[in-house]
Amino acid sequence: MTSVPEWFRSAIIYQIYPRVHGFQEGRFGTLVDIEKDLERIQKLGANTIWLMPIQPLGEVNRKGISGSPYAIRDYKSISADVIACDRKEELSPDDLEALGKEQFRSLVKSAHQRGMRVLMDFVGNHCAPDNVLLDPANPPQRGGYHPEWFIWDQEDKLPLAPEPDWWDTVDINYGIAVPGKPNYHRLYHQDEQVQKELWAYMTSVLTYWVKEFDIDGYRCDFAHWVPLEFWREAIAEVKGIKKETIFFAEAYDRLKELLESGFDATYAFEIYNQLKSLHHDVKYDDPYFEVPYIKDKINWERNRFGPRYCMVRYTENHDEIRSIVMYGSEERSKPPFLLALTLPGVPLLYAGQEAGAVIRPPLFEGNFGEEKFQNIDFHGRKDLTKWYEKVLTLRQEKSYLKGPELTFVIPSNRKMVIYLRRWGNEMALMIINFAFDSISEDVEFDLPAEILQSCWDSGGQLVDLLEGQQVIKIGSRTVAQRVKLTLSSLQSLLLEMRNN
Repeated sequence: MTSVPEWFRSAIIYQIYPRVHGFQEGRFGTLVDIEKDLERIQKLGANTIWLMPIQPLGEVNRKGISGSPYAIRDYKSISADVIACDRKEELSPDDLEALGKEQFRSLVKSAHQRGMRVLMDFVGNHCAPDNVLLDPANPPQRGGYHPEWFIWDQEDKLPLAPEPDWWDTVDINYGIAVPGKPNYHRLYHQDEQVQKELWAYMTSVLTYWVKEFDIDGYRCDFAHWVPLEFWREAIAEVKGIKKETIFFAEAYDRLKELLESGFDATYAFEIYNQLKSLHHDVKYDDPYFEVPYIKDKINWERNRFGPRYCMVRYTENHDEIRSIVMYGSEERSKPPFLLALTLPGVPLLYAGQEAGAVIRPPLFEGNFGEEKFQNIDFHGRKDLTKWYEKVLTLRQEKSYLKGPELTFVIPSNRKMVIYLRRWGNEMALMIINFAFDSISEDVEFDLPAEILQSCWDSGGQLVDLLEGQQVIKIGSRTVAQRVKLTLSSLQSLLLEMRNN
């Protein structure tokens, strides 16, 4: 597997939907709006932004009035929608494109000056039916005309879509069958030169944004439907240009194979799905049914992917409902995020999550039951925002929360998950308390050997960093110590080890 750049292991990703970031009646959010918001995002504690697609979108078979951002018409252009300009109609297409490039370059530069990183979406599995590659008039310098890069039925006027519900897009044919993908048996090229030319073009898309704008990596949409062979070649070429470029995959299959093909990380979607059972998809009328199995899932990940694997962990994104809605309340949304934040991996939050947003921005009008776009109120729940600032700062400051070392501790209470995080001599116990249906909960557990050994000579104490009230004293020469705690509803602890 690839060696993950150290900066990415310390990343806290803030996902941005450009359309609604600074949205006003009459116009979408812009690159300038995002650049102006970098100070607030950095103060929150995020150090990496992921921009959902900023390219122009297709008109043919468009969903809604505005279209989905994942139906891209031109991979190497910037949409006029995200360009800040009050007189767009007065500018020539070339001048407007130049302005967009200038604004995006400024955004990336401003982020880098703050020590932040910028990631883009790469939608390599499909594109708009009227993508420039399907335009006979498209000049070679913009990719040319290549109907042979798609799948056609004789009776169809357009190439095939990846699946019926994605009728605003068409499938890109990489020439290699991908098992499990619709139409996979038709994904081949009789002429190897056709395959070679497509791969070269799609790789040039990836290198373009790195070379021209110095971006730091990609979130790759539906990566498991693109051939592994392509990923191996393309990722190697991009990293040859900028070694610390990262790739993380939105993938729901072939995770290990994607990591072995050069990806630095994948979505941690199985843990996300497990946590749905706390409120949204309750199993057997028991909201805590899956909690004891969180340990099993993480251990499965470690055994499957190796000790230094990396996953992007989240409690919401643009494809999922808002976490406050998912878990039923602001307070109930906190333990799942603490889990995502403190397990090995890279945490991600979706813009507005920190302010308690309940509306999931639609990808197009009518999507998710939302008929229009709205600006995000980042000042909606100030106490929640302060909580996010606190826990994200802890994640940035504490080395033991960034490394791969993890040891589970067995609690007496099945509504809690406890684990030790360690980096060198620094360590802390994380107690995630999912209990919401009682005033308080008792829990007992044995302190792990690593903590007792650290206290062997002079003793020590475990000090809670979340609320600062809980302290557990540990004597020297202690062979075993059973801890008994009473926690209030949904009260979690981050108990940092401190020697006397």
